[in-house]
Amino acid sequence: MLKPQIPLTKQLAPLIIFLAIVILCTLVISNRRAAKKRAQEAAILPMEEQQLRMELSPFKYSGNMVMEGDYGERSSIPRVDSTLQQAADYCDNGEFDQAEDVLRTALVFHHTNPKLLSMLGSVLYMQGKYKDAEMVFRRQAFLRPNDTSVYNNLGAALAKQRKFREAITTAEKGLRMEPASSIAALNLSGIHSMAGNTEKAIEYFKKAYDMLGERILPLSGDPNFDNIRNQEGFRKIIDQAREKSFHGSQADK
Repeated sequence: MLKPQIPLTKQLAPLIIFLAIVILCTLVISNRRAAKKRAQEAAILPMEEQQLRMELSPFKYSGNMVMEGDYGERSSIPRVDSTLQQAADYCDNGEFDQAEDVLRTALVFHHTNPKLLSMLGSVLYMQGKYKDAEMVFRRQAFLRPNDTSVYNNLGAALAKQRKFREAITTAEKGLRMEPASSIAALNLSGIHSMAGNTEKAIEYFKKAYDMLGERILPLSGDPNFDNIRNQEGFRKIIDQAREKSFHGSQADK
């Protein structure tokens, strides 16, 4: 009896599968060799080229850079000195909102500049935005922990929010860092005055007077001293300052 014949396709199926596996393995090995070769070539790149690639990321603005705007116009990054002058001019005209705007814009590009931060905090303080001023001065204190003026400003902003305990601690830190600072002593006097600490307020006012002399007179009109203005110790210091100022003016004649 004749055996049934097996179709040719079934006979060749194992061979076809074997050839397919061989081709696939060849492609995998070739790709691995190519990848290894590219890695070796990258490893022997000149050092200068590797450094260049590193410097291109991340992108950094330069101080005098000019960039294209969204619509093709050229716009310069604000300069620190011109921004400070512009903000000062706005403040002289009572345009504090405009001063705040130009300072905030400049800080986008110079976000750690101490002069811009200090002036922005002062502008916010003058507008009565004491919480915002506090945040700016806190950032400044973080960036420049050895700057005594920062603690004076931060203490004043805290005192305006009636955070007297922290305000006093902060201002005292500034005075410890610079014991000869008449501004720090005067600032502490004002904070203690607002807090109702009459004796301490007069004590620090006297300390400021010892350093400033008659120059304390125009500063004594600050509303922060209203709580001690009628106190005998305060009036005595003011009388001494006026007498010294009078004798000084007579000597100049």
